[in-house]
Amino acid sequence: MKRTGVIIISAVVFLLIGGLFLGWSAYKKSQVEKPAAANIQHFSDETFEKDVVETSKTMPVLVDFYAEWCFPCRMLEPILEEVANEMKGKAVIGKVNTDKNMIGRKFGISKIPAVFIIKNGEIKSAFYGVVPKETIVKALTE
Repeated sequence: MKRTGVIIISAVVFLLIGGLFLGWSAYKKSQVEKPAAANIQHFSDETFEKDVVETSKTMPVLVDFYAEWCFPCRMLEPILEEVANEMKGKAVIGKVNTDKNMIGRKFGISKIPAVFIIKNGEIKSAFYGVVPKETIVKALTE
């Protein structure tokens, strides 16, 4: 009787774990990677000087330091997409993946999301965490 109970419990646990594994796999396959927003640029260590510092001399540049695993970063993404659409031609909105680029260390980034507004090659405003759209637009237009 005891041996039968152990076998049944083991089989149930095995089936549950297998079901979770299969379910997770199906879930991940069903997720289609979202295309990058048309008005949001992606900066890297190699392009940062030209795309951010030089561009900031003609118009404000918003740089979002983020990571793909960061939940608050994902919450901020639709806000930045709205800002990018609204400020098209007036400001450059871009992102830097801190897992793939080292430029964040130069700025002392220790928590993400970190949003910097750069004008004339200098940081004019900095925000950490999820920031309302109005705050970002106000900082870009000042």
